[in-house]
Amino acid sequence: MAKRAGKKGKEPRKKWDWTEGGGERAIEATGELPIMYTALGSQPRTEHPFNLYHDILSIPKALRDTLRTIPKSIAQVADHIVKNKKRRIIGAGLGTSQFVAIGVASALGNLAGWDGDSVDGGEFITSERDWDLKNSAFLVFSGSGRTFDSNAAARKAKAGGAYVVALTSVPFSPLTEIADATIVCAGGFDTGGSDTFHYCTRMAAGILLALELGERTRRKRDFRDLRRQLYSVSTWLDKNMKYLDARCRTIAKRHKDARSFITVGAGPNLATAEEFALKFDEMASIPAKAMCPDRHIHGALGLTDERIVTAIIAPPGPSMPWLQQVAIATVGLKTPSIGLVCESDREIAPMMDYVVRLPDVDETIFTLPATVPAQLIPYYCAVELGDRNPDCQRSNIPKHARVWMQLFPKDSH
Repeated sequence: MAKRAGKKGKEPRKKWDWTEGGGERAIEATGELPIMYTALGSQPRTEHPFNLYHDILSIPKALRDTLRTIPKSIAQVADHIVKNKKRRIIGAGLGTSQFVAIGVASALGNLAGWDGDSVDGGEFITSERDWDLKNSAFLVFSGSGRTFDSNAAARKAKAGGAYVVALTSVPFSPLTEIADATIVCAGGFDTGGSDTFHYCTRMAAGILLALELGERTRRKRDFRDLRRQLYSVSTWLDKNMKYLDARCRTIAKRHKDARSFITVGAGPNLATAEEFALKFDEMASIPAKAMCPDRHIHGALGLTDERIVTAIIAPPGPSMPWLQQVAIATVGLKTPSIGLVCESDREIAPMMDYVVRLPDVDETIFTLPATVPAQLIPYYCAVELGDRNPDCQRSNIPKHARVWMQLFPKDSH
């Protein structure tokens, strides 16, 4: 069994506490000192580079360190799942963490042939569905391990007989006390108000678990090559981060005034599309909607116009014909478009207004490098607009700060 955090471990001092700094007076003064910074214990910023920029640029190192430190824990979890004949794996979380669960569920099916499922933590708590927990491993994704609803979901899963695994970036948290096993990804706490590197590191952990399970159950895949691809991503990002940074800022300058964004992804990259859309909401306060290709083709054609940008996440894979139809639609409708594609792509890129090229890897592993533009483009939209702080999710405005403190009281996140 993977080593779990125990009561003897020392809990990190940083806590998610909106009440620090004077309560109502802190709300009133949030324009001068945003409460998000007080809650996170990070240095306040008023211009680029904001804290989130450094968090995003830390992705290559966080990914490399994660893949260096977690293999033993991942192998132990895989051994336990196989030995105890668990039949299915359920991933749970909130926001970015739930999107990781969506991608990992797809990875488990694509790479290991396992029955993977995903659910929002709050939806799991209220669901009366028979989840077959006694025959399931229940993966809880949480950056801090302190999110109330995620921890309540972990307790419910454990009470139902599931093997509960915490995938987090912070050891010795309440979640690790609940879980049967813990996998700690690198990166620690965010310094801005949105999950950034967490998406990439926890997705990598889920992909590595899928590879381990596939090998143990003799799935017919070239696991050696898939591992090579997985471990190559951080090196590729290191070499190409300046290119990605410049391209994403160029795109943001062009589209910062868009009415909204539609982000389209398929298979494991539906999760990336969800993360992409969330970051427009969180960082830039620009409405965005994520969807799979058929959802776009059967519903978004009447919505799309020249004020709405369509971003297509399009690595090679089974969904390419459907993604091509979405690209063709943007051409026919004469609407702005962005393509996140592989370096060798010749199918989607010629139809796009702007292109971000990423490494030629399996569509599941593509979720990792795609994290960078999916976060940098929304970040730079906020920067170029000039009237918003991407670190704060508008908690630097008193009415937003008041709602934040109501929704997230002490020790709830």
